[in-house]
Amino acid sequence: MCLFLTNCSKTPLEKVLKDIEENHPKTITLSDYTNFKWDEAWLIYGNVGVSYLKFMRDQNINVERIDDTIKMWKEFSNTIVYIYNKKVVYYEFPPDNRDGEIFGFVEPYALLDFKLERGQIVVVSSNNSVCEVKDRDLVPIKPIKIYENMDEKLK
Repeated sequence: MCLFLTNCSKTPLEKVLKDIEENHPKTITLSDYTNFKWDEAWLIYGNVGVSYLKFMRDQNINVERIDDTIKMWKEFSNTIVYIYNKKVVYYEFPPDNRDGEIFGFVEPYALLDFKLERGQIVVVSSNNSVCEVKDRDLVPIKPIKIYENMDEKLK
């Protein structure tokens, strides 16, 4: 039973951020912060939208779960998409400072980042999702795939 609803409903990346702030680990394992099954996590930094979803479909990934929210994707550059058996099971955006926003007066910035290059996709497996922690940046140690310059390639 949860005493504080906010503690129970934290996203995996919110849990990572809290752990980093409280415990200052040198590495984290993404799969330790999820309560669902996934094979791969796609860390994406780019103009995520229809072209990225098409690219994922071309990789035989069922993106049906996120098709309906494509308008929301266009507002963000950083995204993590969790995939199980070639199907998107969950996706999220790194936590940012917008929780304290009042009437849109806060300039948004990420509180947690993967420090990817623009247009880069890094894929990690759930079996090896270890990331080095550098301040509030997560750097995947052993990605299984890296796609470069995808903003240009997917135009």
